[in-house]
Amino acid sequence: MGIECSSKQAWSKVISYGQQMGGTIVLGIGNRLGGDDAVGNYVIDMLNPALSALSAGQGARAPLPLEIMAIDAGTAPESYTSVIRQHRPDLLILVDAADMGLPPGALRTIAPEKISILSFSTHNIPFPMFVSYVEEFCGKVLLVGVQPERTETGSGISKAVRESVKKLAEAILEGRTTEIPLLE
Repeated sequence: MGIECSSKQAWSKVISYGQQMGGTIVLGIGNRLGGDDAVGNYVIDMLNPALSALSAGQGARAPLPLEIMAIDAGTAPESYTSVIRQHRPDLLILVDAADMGLPPGALRTIAPEKISILSFSTHNIPFPMFVSYVEEFCGKVLLVGVQPERTETGSGISKAVRESVKKLAEAILEGRTTEIPLLE
């Protein structure tokens, strides 16, 4: 599903969108080979074509409520700290699979103090450490967790998570991320 980008392609998107950057960076985190762990990657796959079409004046959607830069960070979100530091967004949205004990596909925003007690699947540095570091460069950091159904290698993305990816991409494009419930 979606468009796959190499690191070079993702970086070129960062540069071209970065010139117009004003408010939000969405960092999709995950492993494309790990089933639902790829949720962050797939959100970016949905956002980038929509953002390209909107910036070209195509599509029926109303103008974006925010300037948005969407980056597929793969399993190494720390590789994009310089982009975050350079742009200092008002809002940094981190999208990742998180085992929250909820039904598959459930979306939740996760408060910083809960990050260390949840299971985030694939990261090169501890996720709480990454969030703590980038917080100083952003107005607000919003972590959106998506409950995976399966994360076995080669399992593909589940139907429940695929549907949530579409809803989340729409919410981001329409500036409705505040509607995503907070993890209790």
